[in-house]
Amino acid sequence: MDITYNVPVKDSKVSIRQVKLGNLILGGETSLPFMHKENKFNSKPLVALEIQTILPDKYSNILQEAWGNCINDAVLWAKKAEEKQADVLVVRFNIANCDNHEQEINKSKDQLRKILSMVSIPVIVIGSDREEIDIVLLPELAKVADKECSFGFVDEDNYKDIIPILKEYGHNVIARTPIDINLAKELNILITEMGFDPDKIIIDPNMGALGYGIDYAYSVIERIRLAAFDGDTMLNMPISTFIGIETWKTKEAKSENVPDEWGNIKTRAISWECITASSMITAGADLIVLYHPDSVLYLKKLIEKA
Repeated sequence: MDITYNVPVKDSKVSIRQVKLGNLILGGETSLPFMHKENKFNSKPLVALEIQTILPDKYSNILQEAWGNCINDAVLWAKKAEEKQADVLVVRFNIANCDNHEQEINKSKDQLRKILSMVSIPVIVIGSDREEIDIVLLPELAKVADKECSFGFVDEDNYKDIIPILKEYGHNVIARTPIDINLAKELNILITEMGFDPDKIIIDPNMGALGYGIDYAYSVIERIRLAAFDGDTMLNMPISTFIGIETWKTKEAKSENVPDEWGNIKTRAISWECITASSMITAGADLIVLYHPDSVLYLKKLIEKA
């Protein structure tokens, strides 16, 4: 006897908000990833490349080889990243100390002006991850950006200093909390209570790389998504995940003092980044931020075929 099985289709109560990144749309989906019959909006995750204005100590030789001499000039690096087929450019203004912060901030403003004039893809601006610097740096950068950008990271300690300027100049915000669904919702509520448009918020729940807490990050991102589809309008924002910075600091991506069966370090490091990224996409991330240009090509092929 032939049996016909109809795959059940679940209707979500609300869709993920659509945040504009230049001429691209982040979010909009009505289902978990790759549930094509349930997704009324044909949205796909965006793939970003991250560059940094100050090259960190012990920056991976593999990454230096991939990028070449342009990594010594943030403006040239930005243009090179656009050529690597990234959907979005992330620029991290990683000012290391406050001793000459006024001079460094002025330099950062000049770099951002030049980058925005040279690249055509959407730009995300990330601060130094030091509160005493970022409460000054991010508002100043927001003022000089002559087109809509996204700024991060805003958290529970600095949002009161940064949100008013982002609101005034029409930028998006990346709201970062530790890996916790309740804290993510709470920060979104605090931001919107200041009059900030919820359609300009991107959730960043923070995360860990493959082997370093990715399972917990996966479950929290998935829970945020399910809560959103069940009607929670303070959690139905697109989700960003900063894969590169988490991946390339792991032992597997940077150490050659490992057993032979671990294989070639370049293959291993790029694989670590790609596996971490594909996992976050499966969990529900809308934006993945990578370091290595080869990872971008792999992930874009994966997304197109899924």
